[in-house]
Amino acid sequence: MTKKFILGAVAALVLGPAAALAADLPVKAPPPIPIYDWTGFYLGAAGGGSLGTSDQLDPTTGQSFTSGYNIKGGLFGGTLGYNWQVSSFVVGFEGDVSWVHEHGFNLDVGPASTFITQGLSSAAFASSTTETWMATARGRFGYAVNNLLFYATGGYAAAGAEASVRDNTTNALLASATSTRSGWTAGGGLEWGFAPNWSAKFEILYMKFNSVTFNTVQAEGPRTVPLDDTIARAGINYRFGGPVVARY
Repeated sequence: MTKKFILGAVAALVLGPAAALAADLPVKAPPPIPIYDWTGFYLGAAGGGSLGTSDQLDPTTGQSFTSGYNIKGGLFGGTLGYNWQVSSFVVGFEGDVSWVHEHGFNLDVGPASTFITQGLSSAAFASSTTETWMATARGRFGYAVNNLLFYATGGYAAAGAEASVRDNTTNALLASATSTRSGWTAGGGLEWGFAPNWSAKFEILYMKFNSVTFNTVQAEGPRTVPLDDTIARAGINYRFGGPVVARY
């Protein structure tokens, strides 16, 4: 019994300091988890489709010559922007310019006018609107869940459009006018960072442009042409930055 007591005391004296020293050793930290950082400038390209409405109206009475018509087509263009991330919130600025191939028309249905000078019905004429380009300058505000960014956006919009009237029988152009439209846009989207510097996005924007008045032939008088658009497009961006190591 005495021998066992002595051996236990010696073991305690020898191993005690070693155990205390081991407890004081630093514990190795776990490897850091990379957090996707949306901050930085980016360039991109986007394409999609557009569906809008237009009309040709008597500017005095507000009556429609066509009862309105849809305009639709495709678009493709480039994007330039900057994001700034604070915590999970992302604010930024984005501008884009797109080539657009969008067109719509309808036969004239009234009101009666001096355009009908040869005993023809109003349906002898077809009115149309063609959109050839669009551009926006917008702010963006979003919420990031690591590499997913949900955002709302809005700002200034511009477009190039042509309004025309044609002979419905011969398709001969009777009157036309090209103008640059100004307006506003608002919408939202989702962006996914699938690589350190690359992201893909999908967004929907509504655009409302100012109306433009142009004069038609045969002293028929001016027509006012309203225009609005809804576009849906997908794109890819390259950002001059990358994820940062921030979470342990």
